[in-house]
Amino acid sequence: MITRMTKLIKAYVYEGLERIEDPAIMVKQYIRDVKEEIEKCEMKIQKHTQLTQSLELNLKQAKELVSKREEQAQIAVKAENDELARKILRSKKEVWEQMNQYEKLMVENKEQLKQKREQLEQLKLKYHQLKERNTELVLRVRAAWAKQHLNTEKKKEENTIFEWMEEHVTEPTWENENEIEMELNKLKENLE
Repeated sequence: MITRMTKLIKAYVYEGLERIEDPAIMVKQYIRDVKEEIEKCEMKIQKHTQLTQSLELNLKQAKELVSKREEQAQIAVKAENDELARKILRSKKEVWEQMNQYEKLMVENKEQLKQKREQLEQLKLKYHQLKERNTELVLRVRAAWAKQHLNTEKKKEENTIFEWMEEHVTEPTWENENEIEMELNKLKENLE
């Protein structure tokens, strides 16, 4: 309900005093809404892409740190420093857990990125369909206007023709009547 009202208000603002429920206006508003959704989706894709790069870097650093901790633990064992080796192995385990967390986050992020790209493709398709629909509506409106204009002009022409015919058809009839009256009067005069 709120979304519908928002769209109607936006349509009213964009189109001024035209009728709010006009299909052409609503299609234009839907086009604007879909364009906004496309822009939001593109921003989310950009964020997911940046997150992927960040996670890949973190994962790489974590793997390097795990290898480094392993080497450090080996050096501590060789130096017979078991306490230091334990601390290093604890640190290695923590880094290992972080590395696993990064891998899970990367899988989730890649899935979301894939979904956002699919959503973007669907939005772009919808956008192009709405643009085509808008073009179709504009052409229909123009055709209807042209037809109405032609009908109006045709009626004007027909009315003009009828008016002309009435003027010209009645004139000869009136003139004929005068001639007939004159002839009748002549005949009467001749008879007298």
